[in-house]
Amino acid sequence: MRDIRVLVTDGETRACVAAVRGLADAGFAVISAAPHGRIAPAHWSRAVAERARTTDPLADEAGFVASLEAAVREHRADVLMPGADASLLAISRGRSHLEPHVRIGLPPAHDVWRALDKVELTAAAGRHGLAPPPTVVCRSAEDALSAARGLGLPVVVKPLRSVVEQGASRHRSGSELAAGPAELEAIIAAFGGAGLVQRHVAGALVSFGGVFAGGEMLGEAVSRYRRTWRPGAGNACYSQTVDAPPALGDRVSSLLAELGWEGLFELELIEASAGVWHAIDLNPRPYGSMALAIAAGANLPAIWCRHLLGESVAPIRAVAGARYRWTDADLRHALWQLRAGHGADAARALVPRRHVAHPFGRGSDPGPGAARLAELGEVAARRIVARGEEQARRRIGARADRSARRRAPGGEPAVVIGAGPSGLAAMAHLGAAGVPARCFGEPLEFWSHQMPAGMLLRSRRRSSNIADPRRELGIEDYERSEGRTLRAPTLTREQFIDYGRWFARRAAPDADERKVATVTRDNGGFAVRLQDGEVLSAGRVIVAAGLSPFLDCPEPFASLPPEVRSHAYDHSDLSGFAGRAVAVIGSGQSALECGALLHEHGATVEILARAEGVHWLPDDTVPPAPASARDWRPAIPLPPTDVGGQLTGWAAAMPDVFRRLPTRVQPEVAYRCIRPAGSGWLRGRLADVPITCGVTVTEAAADGGRVTLRGSDGSIRTVDHVLLGTGYRVDVRRYPFLAPSLAGEIAVAAGGYPVLGPGLESTVPGVHFMGAAAALSFGPIMRFVVGTWYSAPAVARRAAGRRQPPVSFAF
Repeated sequence: MRDIRVLVTDGETRACVAAVRGLADAGFAVISAAPHGRIAPAHWSRAVAERARTTDPLADEAGFVASLEAAVREHRADVLMPGADASLLAISRGRSHLEPHVRIGLPPAHDVWRALDKVELTAAAGRHGLAPPPTVVCRSAEDALSAARGLGLPVVVKPLRSVVEQGASRHRSGSELAAGPAELEAIIAAFGGAGLVQRHVAGALVSFGGVFAGGEMLGEAVSRYRRTWRPGAGNACYSQTVDAPPALGDRVSSLLAELGWEGLFELELIEASAGVWHAIDLNPRPYGSMALAIAAGANLPAIWCRHLLGESVAPIRAVAGARYRWTDADLRHALWQLRAGHGADAARALVPRRHVAHPFGRGSDPGPGAARLAELGEVAARRIVARGEEQARRRIGARADRSARRRAPGGEPAVVIGAGPSGLAAMAHLGAAGVPARCFGEPLEFWSHQMPAGMLLRSRRRSSNIADPRRELGIEDYERSEGRTLRAPTLTREQFIDYGRWFARRAAPDADERKVATVTRDNGGFAVRLQDGEVLSAGRVIVAAGLSPFLDCPEPFASLPPEVRSHAYDHSDLSGFAGRAVAVIGSGQSALECGALLHEHGATVEILARAEGVHWLPDDTVPPAPASARDWRPAIPLPPTDVGGQLTGWAAAMPDVFRRLPTRVQPEVAYRCIRPAGSGWLRGRLADVPITCGVTVTEAAADGGRVTLRGSDGSIRTVDHVLLGTGYRVDVRRYPFLAPSLAGEIAVAAGGYPVLGPGLESTVPGVHFMGAAAALSFGPIMRFVVGTWYSAPAVARRAAGRRQPPVSFAF
C-alpha cells in the first residue's frame, strides 16, 4: 500500500494522530496537513511520510481549500481525509476544486451539512429508537432561560453546529454544562445567541464509532466512557471497548442512512437503562478516541480508505476489553475530583494502567507525545501571563487611594508621543492601570502615509494583534465587531490600518492628532509644547514616535539629489514610477516588496544587494516541501511571535531573558531574528524582476535627471531613480521634539539606542522609549507589533509604581 497516498488534515488534533498511525500500520503512505503556526503532534510522528501546511479553515475557508488543492497536487495524494468539522465543512463546500485531483468519498454537500446539524440529529434520532433527552432549540438567551426553567438545572447546552458561524467569523464549540442562569446566558452568547438546551440525564456515556457506506456498517467500535474531561459534558479521557447489542447497531445504521452520511463517524449516546439509548452527538469524521478502535482491531481509517479505493471489505468489529486513556485530560479529571473532595475517584484516575491505547504517546513513536508536552507548555505560559495580568488589575482596583503615587515624577499625567501600535497599546494599558495619560499623534500615521499601498504585512496576523490588557481588541474581535473577514495568514496594509484605527477608537478615543514640538525638563517633570503653541505639564513622557528620523541613506546615495533618490519610507503610492527604470537597493522585506510593487505598477526594476543571496522566509501560502519519514526528528516548536528561529525566537519572545543574555550573545540573537529577509510569498511576484546579489554600489552620479551606478564588480547601469530599502539607524537624539538639553542627559549605546531599565525607562527618570528604540535593551521583538504585548504592560506597571515580574512574555 506504500504507493497509495492518503492526506489527513488537522494534524494538530488527537483524531489525526490516531488516523495517521492507523493508516501507516495498514501500509498506506500518510501525508499529514496542519494549519500554519500550530504545533501539530501528527507532524512529529514517524508514521508520517510527508508533511504539509495549510491555512486555517476557521479563519479563511477559501484559502484553506486553495492550499489543500495545492497540497494534494504537490504530494500526489490518492485519498483526502478531513480530520475536523471545520475542514469537513470547507472540503464539502469546495469539493469542485478538489475532486478532480483526489478521492474524498463524502456524500453531497447538503448531507454533510445535515450530519453536522445538531437540530437534524435531534429530530432524526427519535425516529430510530435513539431519541435524545428532552431538548429545546433556543434562538435567544431568553429562550434558553425559559427552557432551563422547564427542564430543570443543570442543563447541557450545545451549539447548533460544532462550527459556530457569526457573520464572517467562525470558531469551534462543544457541549457545555450550565449549572445556573448566568452561566447559561454566557454560554448561549458564546454560541452566537442560539443553541440547544438539553435535560441533563444520568447514565453511562457510550461511543459508537465506525465506517458506514453503501447502507452497510463496514467497521464498528463501541466503547463505554469511564471518565470524561470535563466532568458532566466532556470528551472521553478513559474508556473501554464493549460488545454492542445488535439492536444498537441496527438503529445507528438506520439513523445514518436517513441523514445520508457515508464515511467515518462517531455517535455519542447515553445508555439510560438496558436497551434505552439517547443519541447526543454525531461526529462525522475521525474522532478523539479513535486510537481505541484501532488498538481493539478495528482500523477504521484504513477500512474507509480501502472502501474508497474499490476493495472488498469484510465487516470488522472491535474486540471488547481494550482500554484508552487521554493522559493529560485524565490528570485534570483527577485534580477536579480532588478539589471536589472525591478522593477515591481521584485515586482511581491516578492509577497507572498497562496495555492502554493513548492518543499521543506510543513507545515506538514518541514524537506526538513530545509535541503534546510542548503544546501544553505553551498553553500554561499563556495562562500564567493572563492570570498575572488579572491579579494585577485586581490589585490596582484595591489601591485607588494611592492614585497620586501612580503618577510619574512631578505628579502630572503621562504624555504618550505617537499613536501607532506602541502608543495605542500604551494608552490601553495605562488606562487599565489607572494612570492618567494623553496621547498625541495621528493614529497609524506611519502606516497610512509611509507604507506603500498594496503591501502585505511580513508578520502573520496572529502576531499583528495590538496589545490590550483584557485581550478584547484583537483582530478576531475587530472582525466580529465589523462583520469582516480579514486576509490570512497575513493582512494587507489597508486592513491593518482599519484595524488599528478601530483599536484607537476603543483604547484611545481622546487621542489628539496635534504634533508635539518640544519636550523639556520642568520643575521635576516635563513641559510638552505642541505645534500650535499650547504647553502642557507631564509627569512622564512615553516616546512611541516611530522611525521617521532614523532613515538610513548611506553613501554614495546620500549625495544624490532627492529628485532621483528616495527611501522606501517616502512612498505610500508607487504607481507614479510606471514606465521608469528604478534601481532598488537592499535585500530585506521593504526592498523586495517595493521591487514587486514597482514591477506590478509598470516600472522597469532591478534589485541590487550586497548580500550574497536573498534569505527567504517560509511561504505561508503554499505547502512546504515534503519531508522524508526517515528524516523525522522532534523539533522545538516555533515561538508564537513568528520572530526568529526555534531558539533565538524564544529568547526574543522573553525580553527579560534577552536583557540578561551575555552582551556578546545579544547581537547574534538579534541578527538572526531581524536579518534582511523576504517573505516566501514574494518570490513568485519577483520572478520577472532581476535580483543582483553580491554587488555593492561604489559610485552614484546624477546627470540630466538620470543616475549612473557603478558596482563593485565593475558593472555600470543607468536608471531614472534609486529607491533605498536600506532600513533605519536608531539614534533617539535625532527625535526633533527632544530638547537638546534633555536629549543630552539620556544615556545611549550602539550609536544612539537609549539604555533602558525596567519599564523601558531611560536614564532620565520618567522618560520611556517604546518600539524599535527599545530593541538594544529588550531585544528585536520590540521592532514588531507583537512586541507591544511586553512593552505596553511594562511601561504601565512602571508608571503605576508596581514591581515588574521576573519574566514577562511578548505574546
